[in-house]
Amino acid sequence: MKKTVLSLVLVLFVSAATLQSCSTANLLGSGSSLLSSLGGSPNLSTFTSLLKTPGLDKLIGPSLKGPFTMLAPSNSALSSLGADAIGNLTKPENLNQLAGVLNKHIVPGKLDASSLLKGGLKSAGGNNLDLGGINMGDAISGKNFNIIPVDKLIK
Repeated sequence: MKKTVLSLVLVLFVSAATLQSCSTANLLGSGSSLLSSLGGSPNLSTFTSLLKTPGLDKLIGPSLKGPFTMLAPSNSALSSLGADAIGNLTKPENLNQLAGVLNKHIVPGKLDASSLLKGGLKSAGGNNLDLGGINMGDAISGKNFNIIPVDKLIK
């Protein structure tokens, strides 16, 4: 009896862990609610492409586990880096650098623009969130996230 109960508990634990990791991975998988929401905004296509970089889900996945707000840089904001910089960020050897840039654009909690502007927040990367001089677009809301387009990169 004890062995059966222990086996059942182990199966439930492994199942719960698998579901948790799958939900995070699914947010960056093809057809996910996050990527579908971003895909509805042509002005965010470069950012959406960056999120599809292979291996990125393992690095930024922890930032996407709970409710979050994604400050999505517009195509023009990302173009300020230059085409070579965008291409270089997607190379396998630069995956950690790309994750660092993206984690600056993720804020824990499903927040709206007015909550973000109050200040005192940190990004998923641990940086103090400074939105000075940044214009925000209309929020795109999902079950567990808000996407807010921004016209500049978060530093």
